This record gives sequence, C-alpha cells and structure tokens, in this order.
Amino acid sequence: MSEALLEINNLRVSFFTKLGEVKAVDGISYTIEKGKTLGIVGESGCGKSVSAYASMGILSPPGRIVGGSINSMEKN
Repeated sequence: MSEALLEINNLRVSFFTKLGEVKAVDGISYTIEKGKTLGIVGESGCGKSVSAYASMGILSPPGRIVGGSINSMEKN
C-alpha cells in the first residue's frame, strides 16, 4: 500500500455572513498517495477552490472549516 500524503475526511466548509450560513463544501473525502495525481473537476461555484484553500490552511474569513479532518504528511 502506498503512503498517504494527504487525507481529507468528510470536509465541511461554510461561510458565515449577515444573512446566515452558506455551505460551500459539504462532506468531501479523498486520499492522495505518494506518486499519484488527483484531478478535481466540477461546475463553477461547486467548492473546488474552497476545498483546496481549506486543505492548504489558507481559507479566508468569513470561511470556516466546520467539520471533518485534514491530515497531511509532514516533510522531514
């Protein structure tokens, strides 16, 4: 079995505005293994960029991770 470089489990991201909560990502899961490539495709506004920003730790307010987990292998 290959070594997992990134594991996303049931990731949920919302934006909190004056009008309420907007769910941008609602429960995605995937694993990227060493030596493998993952492509994410979808319609405009479906959460591709938001999930990438969340996984890199650069999600800007009012966006917030509200559930799930992101686990990455640290470089030594």
